[in-house]
Amino acid sequence: MRYCHLGGMNRVLEKRQSDAVAYHQELARAWEQRYRKRAFQARLRVLRQCLEGLDIRGQEWLDAGCGSGTLTRFLAQAGARVLGVDAAEGMIAAARALGSNHAQTEGLRFKRIETIARIPLADQSLDGILCSSVLEYVADPCACLAEFARLIRPGGLLVVSVPNRRSLVRRAQVSTRRLGCVVGQQWFAFLNHSRHEYTNAGFRVLLKEHGFSAAKGLPFGSPIPVWLQRLEFGGSLLAFRAIRLGQFACAPSRVQGSN
Repeated sequence: MRYCHLGGMNRVLEKRQSDAVAYHQELARAWEQRYRKRAFQARLRVLRQCLEGLDIRGQEWLDAGCGSGTLTRFLAQAGARVLGVDAAEGMIAAARALGSNHAQTEGLRFKRIETIARIPLADQSLDGILCSSVLEYVADPCACLAEFARLIRPGGLLVVSVPNRRSLVRRAQVSTRRLGCVVGQQWFAFLNHSRHEYTNAGFRVLLKEHGFSAAKGLPFGSPIPVWLQRLEFGGSLLAFRAIRLGQFACAPSRVQGSN
């Protein structure tokens, strides 16, 4: 479903995004502990797989929606100079505290910004961007992809993950949340804010429209065996390693719903 940029709709979507930021602000103190769980450990595992065979030492990277900085620190440990940005002040505070003891402190910075659709960096100033499970929460995913295309140099990388629309796990989560609403329970509360989901083919098209070529796509996530996560209907998330193509004029951004 696609929506036009109408004032009323924009205000609704921006309010939803603001609510999503507030939701993650409340979770900031305990966010790092989530990476002890299998479902979150899968995010680190798939990042390793997306970067397999690549040397990012000395490169300039951005972690867009960095949370408490777990994946930001991984990029720094691999030798990149990384800026982690997030809209939740609590997440940035946690990331700075955890990063202060990191071996690669000199190449690791964190900054709060209002939105990843407007990042205060120069055109083509980055070798890569990581955006892990963030686009589902923003008002306009297309505006974010256009911003990423502006920032990444031709030949650079975008590593991005989004909800898998065809995942049976996600469908079960959505159904459980709806049942919870009926009986007055907040089950899978993140789904109150996770608004955008995609098929593998649909998101590849979206990447192409914004100047990227998806070199690798991996279903992953959820507390099920890894071999089941890799099936089209398995993992609740889709990860992509996409290459920034040559000169590309970004199309006017539009709000992208489920694909």
